[in-house]
This record gives sequence, structure tokens and C-alpha cells, in this order.
Amino acid sequence: MNRAVARIFVIAAVLFAALIVNLTYWMVVRAEDLRTAPENHRRIAQEMKHPRGDLLAYDGSVLAGSVRRSGYYRRRYPQGSLAPHLLGYDSVRYGRTGLEAELNELLTGESLELGTQGWVDRILGRRPDGADVRLTLVPAVQRAAQQALKGQQGAVVALDPGTGAVIAAASAPSFDLERLESRWDRYSGDPSAPLFDRALQGLFVPGSAFKVVTAAAALDAGAVDPESRFTDTGTYVVYGGKVTNYGGAVYGLHDFTTALTLSINTTFGKVGNDVGRKQLTAGAEAFGFWQRPPLALPEKAVAVSGRYRDGALLEPTEDMDPLGTAWFACGQENALASPLQMALVAGAVANGGRVMVPYLVYEVLAADGTTVSTAEPEMWLEAMTPQTAATLNTMMQRVVTAGTGTGAALEGIPVAGKTGTGEKGDGTNVAWFIGFAPADDPQVAVAVAIDGVSATGGEVAAPIAAAVLRAALEQVSLP
Repeated sequence: MNRAVARIFVIAAVLFAALIVNLTYWMVVRAEDLRTAPENHRRIAQEMKHPRGDLLAYDGSVLAGSVRRSGYYRRRYPQGSLAPHLLGYDSVRYGRTGLEAELNELLTGESLELGTQGWVDRILGRRPDGADVRLTLVPAVQRAAQQALKGQQGAVVALDPGTGAVIAAASAPSFDLERLESRWDRYSGDPSAPLFDRALQGLFVPGSAFKVVTAAAALDAGAVDPESRFTDTGTYVVYGGKVTNYGGAVYGLHDFTTALTLSINTTFGKVGNDVGRKQLTAGAEAFGFWQRPPLALPEKAVAVSGRYRDGALLEPTEDMDPLGTAWFACGQENALASPLQMALVAGAVANGGRVMVPYLVYEVLAADGTTVSTAEPEMWLEAMTPQTAATLNTMMQRVVTAGTGTGAALEGIPVAGKTGTGEKGDGTNVAWFIGFAPADDPQVAVAVAIDGVSATGGEVAAPIAAAVLRAALEQVSLP
């Protein structure tokens, strides 16, 4: 009997100790995480009793302001549903996403970046004044991107290749931030997933747009030059399988520039194997594949591009047989990429081989209007040599003047680009265009991905890219 009582006592003591450890963990170690969690609705409700800092566009216009209703300050959107996925929502019921979540401490005045006054205010029981945050988004360009995407499922990302400033990021279908709570059930139950940010979170088969990555690796390795000669018979037989051209086309004798211009799969399959799996994968890593682009947003808001199988990212060291390598070089096999990543690919060519850190915050303004901080561009990766970038620039211009990307041409302005038609295996394609303009003095790089279509990138995505590039180049200034 005494032994049974002792056993019960030991079990109770262990359980009590476990409870103390668990409570200590959540109340001490994780206390700050819980307090600042976007889904902490009690904290959000408390914060909404005070005005929130504004989210401003690059031109200083208000994208998200605050208005008092029923005792709480709620967001208002003077420009309508402009960039809703990027701005994110601020809701007691559904939490925070996007920039509203990432910049919350600045917008509520609690960030140490604003100095110690906010902490003094909190100690004295006063609510600190929130900062306004001026973004790199350019309303006219964002509006052009959203308009061009109407009726489609896809995304557009436009950025300054020399700085990394994101000037537009549009996803379709979209949603209305002003009516989020009243339409939540409709949005969350919609199979087209309007709440999902295809521009930053979407992963799509890149198809031939990825050939820019392959070409950079091959040119850097000295495996080819623009005049290298190839003969296409319509089929490249390798490792018990074959690579064919889109639509069964046969091109005969041609050079490497023509292979990019006309997007010849068989040639890029051969070049992929000449370069080799390891060097081809390393070339992709140099552009940012297998890494999360360092855009200041919540961790899960930005996807990692690379090779995926059954929804899981494969290690870059994962083996590929020669047939797989050939198709990977063409942007097929298990390759998946986000529109943001492909915009960075185009930007690297435009910027002499350098991939800049992408950013959305141009400057932070204190409540009294003084500037707290201003963005300073920095390099993220070196994707290729300047010589290779210059060569690719010239080759990509020919894609637009005489190849698959003529739909992206702008009158009087040289455009460099690459189309892609990613075959999904279900009878539909992802239509791509990536590029930049002016090609002789790049100001804007763009990536367009349209999902679930039967047409090609040249037919569907290139005209959208032209509209966005035109809108950007019409601006008096860009970030």
C-alpha cells in the first residue's frame, strides 16, 4: 500500500514539475513572442484604440491610413485596393499580415528605431505616436500591373535592378482590404485563393524563362559563347529519354544566341549537361535559388525557389540524372520559382551580374515629420561576371526584337527579355516573361507569370510586361 502511495506521489511531483516548466517557458521565455504575435487578437484590439502610422506610397500619397469608428481606429484605403497582399490586413478578428505585421512596432511607435521616447511614454502610461512608413511602391505602376492581370491567375513583380526597390507587386485574383471582414468567408472559401500572394509566395514552373540562369552558368563556365554552333533535329536523346522542342519544332543549324532567341529546348538540354548538374545548380544558387529573398516581410510571406518534390524543397546537392539535368536546364523537371525570384534574375542581368537586396521601405518618418531612416541599397549576390551580364543583355534584346518576346517591345525603347512556357503536366501552362528596360540603361526589371493557360509566354505574359514597363518608364522618378 505504501509503495502505491509513493508511486502516486512521484508521478504527481513529476507532473507538477512539468507544469511549472511549461508555465515558465510560456510566461517568461515566450512571453514577448506571444505579445507580439500577429494573431494575438487582444493586443491588436488594445492597439486599435490609438491611431496607427500611415503606410505611404513612394509619391507620399496614403495607401493605408486610420479613421476612428465606434471607439477604435480602423484602416482606411484612400486609393482603394492597391497592393492589398503587400500591405496586408489589420484585423482584430483575423490578425495581421504583410507589411502591417512586419512594420507593426514602427506603426504603433514601439520600435527602438524611433528612439527612447516610445519607451518613456509606455512607462508613463501614455501611448507613443506611431511612425509613418513611406514605401517604394509607385501607385501608377502598381495600378498598371493590377489592371493588366484582371481576369487572370498570376502575378507581376517590378523592381529597380540597380537598387532592389520593389516598385510594384501584384497578385490576381485579388481582394478588397476595406471589405475583408464582411467578405472573409467568400475570400477564404474561394478555390481561386484571392488571399494568396502569388507574387511573393507563389511557386510556378519557370519553363524557358529559367534559360537565362542556364545561359549565365554556361557563359561564365566558358562552355559556350554567343556564336557556339548547334544542330537541332527536334530531339535530344539522353539517358534513355529525350528532350523535345515546344510544339515539336525543328530548327536545324543555329548558334547559341538563336537558341535563346527562339527558346530551343534541345540545345539548352545539351548545354545543361555540358555544364553539369553541380555547376548548373551552383549557377542557380548564385541568383538566389534555394535561399529566401531577404525582403522584410513575415517569414512565410516569401517563398524559396528551387527544386521541389511532393511539396518539399530538395537540397541543392540532390542528384539528377542527365535527362533530369537536361530538362532542369530548360526550367522543367522539378524546378519551381516565384515571380519575385525571376524578377531578381532579370535584375541581375540588367545590373551587371549583381543581385540587389529587394526592399519595400523607402523611409521611416517620425510623428513630427522628421526622417528616422532612409533605405540604403546593398548587394545580395553576384550571379555572374559583368562580361556575361553584358553578353546576356545583348542576347535578350534579340529575344524581343526577333524572337519569342516581340510582344514586350516598346516603341523607341530597347527591351531585353526572355519568355517561358512552363508545362505543368495537366494540359495547362504557366506563361512567363522576364526582362528589363531600357536595355542600354536599365531602370526597371519585371517578371510576369500567368497560371493555368493554354497559350505561351510570348502570347500572354509579354504584353503584360510591356504595359508595366511602359507605366514605369513614364514616371518622373522611381525609387
